Amino acid sequence: MFNEQVKVILYANDVKKASLFWQSLGFEVLSFEEVDGSQVAEVAMSKNSTTHLVIYDREFIEQNDDEATEPSPALIFGSDDVVALYKKLQKVDVQLGDLAQIGEEYVFNFVDTDGNYFVVSGK
Repeated sequence: MFNEQVKVILYANDVKKASLFWQSLGFEVLSFEEVDGSQVAEVAMSKNSTTHLVIYDREFIEQNDDEATEPSPALIFGSDDVVALYKKLQKVDVQLGDLAQIGEEYVFNFVDTDGNYFVVSGK
């Protein structure tokens, strides 16, 4: 049976830099280790979060896993205060798309240090 734990794999050119990016957005580092000579970081919105991002070195994966594909999956993060989050990300100099209202919800996208796009949606 599936449980509520979800881990999403992200591939980064620099695992440390990607981990620091997510930390600047308020994520916590759950682990940062070396596996088979490559860095791997696991981050989450909090220690109790059921969704984790696991960041692998892109070059290592490409060299060792014939089935790894690009691009990274699209993620939609929920927020209880989209406007406040948008302003927070502006302050930490994150590349942002426009804040738009769709029906009763607000939505915007942002880009990490490797050019991966993420969406935030909520009230």
